Amino acid sequence: MCTVTFVPRGDGFYLAMNRDERIARRSASAPAVLKHGGVESIYPIEGEGGTWIAINHRGVAFTLLNWNDTQVLREKTRTRGIVIPALAGSDSSQAAQSAISQFDLEGILPFRLVGFFPAENLAAEWRWNQGSLTFESLPWKMRQWCSSSLSDAEASLRRGLIFEQETRKSDYGSLAWLRRLHASHDQEHYPFSHCVHRGNVETLSYSEVVCTHRQIEFNYVSGCPCRSEGTVLRLSLARQRAPASTVDCASLEQLEAVFPFFS
Repeated sequence: MCTVTFVPRGDGFYLAMNRDERIARRSASAPAVLKHGGVESIYPIEGEGGTWIAINHRGVAFTLLNWNDTQVLREKTRTRGIVIPALAGSDSSQAAQSAISQFDLEGILPFRLVGFFPAENLAAEWRWNQGSLTFESLPWKMRQWCSSSLSDAEASLRRGLIFEQETRKSDYGSLAWLRRLHASHDQEHYPFSHCVHRGNVETLSYSEVVCTHRQIEFNYVSGCPCRSEGTVLRLSLARQRAPASTVDCASLEQLEAVFPFFS
């Protein structure tokens, strides 16, 4: 249950993701810098040890969404979130494909995994239905992915209409536009809003990646992005254009600010 919005830019890209979950499942740690085979990555960690979004110092990013519109064939024994850390060190779509094809997906519920590879100007989507894993390469253009426990298709339709309307705004594609979109509510189809408030389900966090040729910034709001009490965390990495043995240390700054600080 999530919304991912991707905005390519001349010097990199923006990536935003709302994490929608049961309120009872709030146990997630704020983003941190972790190392995988000499590659540093930034991502938050959910209670079972996985994550739903990550980016490494080469600018390769991944997001993971539940795939609700397919049949569950077997019970869950492992969290879907462990998939991204296994791929976090990838420097290309080929490396990611090799890593996931060797990864044991048994006991993991259906998911859609989207990878972003700026050096190739390529996005890619993997889908796992507990029987097979499929791969599709996607054009490097602005788009959105949606999931909802009510219906992935309905969420994609309703949020897609709002997304299309918002692209007519004069500032579309900007960070201000992106943040406003992910904090928005659809009054006519409220359960399928970008920012979710539905009984025991809410948007529990907003993650935002700003990737340029020189730097990667990860901004994180714990809590609903439409509310003012969420604390903003910001981490950054120097972007490495090629594999290297060392990278600049990331800095973590906890800002005494709330979500409107971004506006």
